Amino acid sequence: MSVGKIRLLLLVTALLCMVQRPLIAQNKRPGYSECDLNFNSNGNEIFGKLITPVEYKGKLPVIVFVHGSGPEDYSSSDNYRYLWEEFTKAGFACYSWNRPGVGQSQGKWYELSMEDRANEVISAVNKLKTLDITDTSGIGYWGISQAGWVIPLVSEKIKPAFVITVSSPVTTAFSQELYRVKSEMKADGFSRTDIRKAVAYNRKLKEMINGDKPYEHFAALQKEIKGAKWADNVIGGDEVVYKYLSIVLKKDNPPHLEGLNCPVLAIWGENDLMVPPRKGAATYRKVMKRIGNAQALIRIIPDADHTLTFNHTGKRAETIERRERYKDNPKEIFAPGYVSLMTDWLKRLNLHHNQVLSAHFPSMSTSHK
Repeated sequence: MSVGKIRLLLLVTALLCMVQRPLIAQNKRPGYSECDLNFNSNGNEIFGKLITPVEYKGKLPVIVFVHGSGPEDYSSSDNYRYLWEEFTKAGFACYSWNRPGVGQSQGKWYELSMEDRANEVISAVNKLKTLDITDTSGIGYWGISQAGWVIPLVSEKIKPAFVITVSSPVTTAFSQELYRVKSEMKADGFSRTDIRKAVAYNRKLKEMINGDKPYEHFAALQKEIKGAKWADNVIGGDEVVYKYLSIVLKKDNPPHLEGLNCPVLAIWGENDLMVPPRKGAATYRKVMKRIGNAQALIRIIPDADHTLTFNHTGKRAETIERRERYKDNPKEIFAPGYVSLMTDWLKRLNLHHNQVLSAHFPSMSTSHK
């Protein structure tokens, strides 16, 4: 895949993960342990890691990490590690895995639909339920970005103990991409004319996909805009990208939030240029009220971007700069109040009935990272 040509940040290729990695240096002395824990999904063996407190007693509630889009490894290029430290301190285990085709995991992530991704999460949850250390009544989901489409699908089949969504979309994937193009280009000072041209390009691409046009049409469309100063702000790529676009944009629906009838914490960054935070929060409030979910907490974090990095503008350049500056002190990367909001909320759920005291791994090899 030609990474340099891929521009679908949120929905398809997760440019934040592919271009900006690594964002957080791995901590030298974390307060948790990692155990290999693989599972099978769609005929493929998926490499995973169970994250636990170094010392604990009894069974643990588990936070299942649902990635955003793109070729994520289990730690999201180490971006999850600070969250794991804080979540394990709160008495939770965490479970995450390499997406298909990444590292030791078999398969191809770019051939999976949202439904395929949901089935993958269900397979992971079923694996967790076989472990003696898992409190099966305390399994919940944490997910960012594209996970906002995946988690509701999972929740309809396996009701979670809780859900934390971060930067969740509330529209179709195509509508989301149009928002990203408009907001990022406006923030970068592009003219209205250029923004209209970029939007028109995306609409032509969607028509190609709806009409089942071959890749050659997409290649020709990219040639048409070669040299345009806004070309890097729209979707581009090779046949693999077009294949994934066809999967994501052909069967394109808003998330079915009605299935989230459990404790829900929904979080957005105020300066998110990829997901409209106010629209997202308003939609969640409306749906949670309609289904009678009084256990939903919805928050917009000030001075935060799509990744909840402390960011005054929401621009990627500012994200990169802050993450590089504080790579050895990840606590300072995130916007104030973001991580403590999650940990405090999790503690109030009172799901961990056992003390964090001494570790016990009856059937898994343990590695400290």
